[in-house]
Amino acid sequence: MEFGLLGSVEASLEGCSVELGHARQRYVLAALLADANRLVTVDQLVDRVWADRPAQRARDVLYGYVSRLRRVLAAGGVQIERRPGGYVLRVDATAVDLHRFRDLVARARATPQDAYATALFEQAVALWRGEAFTGLDTPWAKELREAWGQERLAAEIDLDDVRLRLGRHSELLAGLSVRADRHPWDERVAGQFMLALHRCGRSTEALARYQHIRRQLVKELGCDPGPALRQLHERILAADPGLASAPAGSVAVGALRSAASGAGHASQAGGRGLRPGNRLVGRAPELAIADRVLEDAAGGLSGVLEIVGDPGIGKTRLLGEIAERARHQGFQILTGRGTELTRMPYGIFVDAFDDHRDLAAGTLADSVRSTLGAIFPTPASSSRTRTAPLVAERYSLHRTMRSLLETLSSDTGLVLVLDDLHWADDESAELIRYLLRHPPSAPMVWALAYRPRQAPPRLPAELARPQTRQRVSRIDVGPLSPAEAAELCDGVTNRWLQQRLYEASGGNPFYLEALTKGSRAGLATPSGVMAVLEEGPSQPLRTLLQDELNELSATARATAQAASVIGESFEADLAAAVAQLDPGEVLAAFDELAERDVIRQDDASSRHFAFRHSLVRDAAYHSAGAGWRIAAHARVARALATRGASLAEQAPHVQRAASTGDEPAARLLAQAAEHVAPAAPMTAAHWIQNAIQLLGDRPNPLRQQWLFKQAEALGMAGRLHECLDVLRAAASQLTAEEGTLRARVTTAQAMTEWRLGRYQQAISLMLQELEHGSGLTGAETANLELGIAAVELRKAQAPAAIQWGERALRTLRRHDQPPQSSEDDQPLRIAATHALLAMGHTTAGNARQAQEHLGHVLTLVEHIDDDRLARHIDILALLGWTEMFRERYESALRFLDRGLELSRRTGQTAALADLLAASAYVLTWLGRLDEAAAVAETALDAAALVGSSEPCSLAVAAGAAVSLWRGDFAGALKACEESLAQTGPEPSANRAVITGMFGQALLLNGDPHGCIRSVIEAGGGDGLPRFEAPLRPLWYRLLTNAELARGDMQAAERWAGRAALAAAPAGPAGQYGFALLADAEARLARNDMAAASTAIRAAASFVTGRMPLYEASARITAGLALAAHGRPSEAISQFDHAERLAGDCGASGLRELAARERSRTTA
Repeated sequence: MEFGLLGSVEASLEGCSVELGHARQRYVLAALLADANRLVTVDQLVDRVWADRPAQRARDVLYGYVSRLRRVLAAGGVQIERRPGGYVLRVDATAVDLHRFRDLVARARATPQDAYATALFEQAVALWRGEAFTGLDTPWAKELREAWGQERLAAEIDLDDVRLRLGRHSELLAGLSVRADRHPWDERVAGQFMLALHRCGRSTEALARYQHIRRQLVKELGCDPGPALRQLHERILAADPGLASAPAGSVAVGALRSAASGAGHASQAGGRGLRPGNRLVGRAPELAIADRVLEDAAGGLSGVLEIVGDPGIGKTRLLGEIAERARHQGFQILTGRGTELTRMPYGIFVDAFDDHRDLAAGTLADSVRSTLGAIFPTPASSSRTRTAPLVAERYSLHRTMRSLLETLSSDTGLVLVLDDLHWADDESAELIRYLLRHPPSAPMVWALAYRPRQAPPRLPAELARPQTRQRVSRIDVGPLSPAEAAELCDGVTNRWLQQRLYEASGGNPFYLEALTKGSRAGLATPSGVMAVLEEGPSQPLRTLLQDELNELSATARATAQAASVIGESFEADLAAAVAQLDPGEVLAAFDELAERDVIRQDDASSRHFAFRHSLVRDAAYHSAGAGWRIAAHARVARALATRGASLAEQAPHVQRAASTGDEPAARLLAQAAEHVAPAAPMTAAHWIQNAIQLLGDRPNPLRQQWLFKQAEALGMAGRLHECLDVLRAAASQLTAEEGTLRARVTTAQAMTEWRLGRYQQAISLMLQELEHGSGLTGAETANLELGIAAVELRKAQAPAAIQWGERALRTLRRHDQPPQSSEDDQPLRIAATHALLAMGHTTAGNARQAQEHLGHVLTLVEHIDDDRLARHIDILALLGWTEMFRERYESALRFLDRGLELSRRTGQTAALADLLAASAYVLTWLGRLDEAAAVAETALDAAALVGSSEPCSLAVAAGAAVSLWRGDFAGALKACEESLAQTGPEPSANRAVITGMFGQALLLNGDPHGCIRSVIEAGGGDGLPRFEAPLRPLWYRLLTNAELARGDMQAAERWAGRAALAAAPAGPAGQYGFALLADAEARLARNDMAAASTAIRAAASFVTGRMPLYEASARITAGLALAAHGRPSEAISQFDHAERLAGDCGASGLRELAARERSRTTA
């Protein structure tokens, strides 16, 4: 399937047009295609398609459009994937005309063959069918349409350059006349038109055209045409024969496209130039915004400053001024920067706290300091010989960092300045997103600066979230005005040159200063300025910076190059080791570099130095030869190792220095990855990828081992699609005879599909391996069978889960042999199978069979050591859930707590969300709502890092349950709505829970019809087969209440009857209590005196089941029945008891209900 954006929004399949539906629906597709293969948030889609005129219920309309587009695009194999917060359209970039256009233009500009370039340019230009996004007039569309139009114009001008070189001036003349009129200030277009006129024998008109342009420039801008156009004018006046023909590479046309090589070097004389960066010019409106945010923070209201702009535009200077103003107001200031060349896990935060690690040391608990040690390595904790894995899970690090920021903010307030976030490592970016969603409670200001075109998409998306946006003040740092720019042109008195410098720099302060400095030193000649005007500043600026470095002494230049290899911040002794110079020479070089303002000292007492700007570091780095840089990185790595630096600090340099076949380097990277994986899994995945590449093409057993490690790290990072890609790569390298490895890969792939909520794909993978795999051992076969059983259980298909679990158990028994050693996993495999079967039978309502399987596993788990059990944490999760459904809450917590402790100790963070969510539910049943709320929040934090919406729904449901008990009905409803919007459509136990909780929230928000619809949908029909059998009476009781709320007494009694049938006579007391309570509430509605006694019996059942919240609910029902039949004193006693229970549990909503009914009875 192919797509068109360069005109009306279109799609075609095998040459036939595809009907895309309503215009707005096509625009939704366009908004996704513009960022193909990247996340586009729901808010962004609404803004792009509806802007400030949103359609009624825009989100609902959007979901409908996306759903229909999915069906339309599926025929072409194109997917729209639902991701947390938005959508990703997966498509081959070459299928979109915009990307084909850009590819053709890039290839055309790269080829030296004019005929071939012409063909490529013509293909590119022919892709345009009109204006992009025809018909869509939102600000986003207009901005993009203008930007893409500029790309089109640039390509057309380049094409005409090539055609002129090929002598096709006659056919170009008419078109160039039109373009010159449309773009009267474009000197390049004017030059093309003049050259075509001259070659067509119309030199007089060409000269007249020049005079017309000159008059316009003088009148409007007060300046003459640039050097290239003036040179062409002079050559036409002189009838230069070189203009008559146009061989390839013609000076006539080439002059109009002068590049950085045109920057002259006629004179090296002149002063040393400016010391830029020490003053801020202009920016009064921007500072006014910052002042308001600081004023709010001083008053206790936190805020975020989002500072965006192009490279060199002045973001860093603005941040410096904001920080200085905040310091004068008494704020604590922390400053960190992202770096392009050496990215470390949490590097921005390490930089921010580097000189402040002891700020809160006296107030932090040992456990908090221990957790922070995972981010901030110290000599004692980061030895290169350390072998124990770093096991601080990311969500724990995130919460600890929030606590640290709260501590630092509590007294004076805090301003956290984070610059160059477009270069943030994955872990820093993830932590920033977490802290924006869960801001510290103490007042603080975030000052976040980044380049919008290079920023990772999730950061702007997070800042644009409605919940975050209300705290964000955005500052778009734009060009300086001509008057402001003149302040930076020190020593340049010629107004014409000032104007040309301003035009060349585009008002960008850094570019302007570099060009000004070059002009004073004789480096920026008029042709050099024109190069910037016509080609953009990047390459010419690098030339100017290189010239600045060339003015240095050889020792200072070598020192700058060495420093650029080390990192953003550096010290003299390490720079000496890398530059292979004496420390004294390096200190003298630091003096020279500081005098020339190439580097700056962090502060007067610091041993740390940094380059004045990242672009200067980049220039110094690339001024050294590639081979020298490789050797320099190797010297940095050796020096860091000698100092006892952590493997994480060594790894970025090792990966740049090592060559293919260097197995020790590969092992170091893999070991470093293992250390950082729990806290920084994406960094770990990158390092393992480098390690694998270093192994080369020769067979090596480490490759498969490391592929698994890489997939594991990607899975921990929530990059589940990338994890699948790695596992598929591993599978493709395996032969049919390698059954053991194939089974491991297949199981890992299936578990990843499971985590993505794609249960059927997971089952299909394992079935295929069972049917076609060869050489499988009994244990491997049982693992696959048990995997299918686990997925079926996740799908709420208890009978299928039991069937596959029994099959796995038979397989294990057929191949059972006496343990070969204490490390033999066979007993634990059998225990895991019994645990799954116990859970399956419990959810199916088979209490006797569940007890039999529990008997097999409980004794083993109680006596097995933690080191062995850590390899099967899933056993503890299954036991925790099973014991909860059996209303054995203390036993459930014991298993779950042990699982949590083991997962944290061993770094198995994938299991945390499930264990925490189960714990939250148990605590809610016990009425420990404050603990349940905290654990549910932690569960959601852990689930959010998994990279799939599937585990999040269970944690959201747990939190929503607490909100409902506390009386926050609207908050619970909103949480459920948002979770359902992100949960996959495939039926599952988790989706059933969140949908059922949504139904309960609907009822309490006054929508009984929606409640009934949602609960029956969640349960899979009137029999509620998708709900666990022990909880069906609870859901039937909810349906009873919903029918009563809409006045259908007959339906309510029918649901109450189902609750009675679903409660097993010998089952847990709570089941019977729910059935009794449903009956009591139905009886109360028809004024049956038996309602009171039935409700009291329900309360007694809940006392036995240790369910204080439901006991309180039953007592309120009993009180209402007693009051209705003239027994107020007994009713008040029930209300009082209910109020005490609810108050003890923290269920404010329930407590207020009891108090209200008591007051009504006594009135």
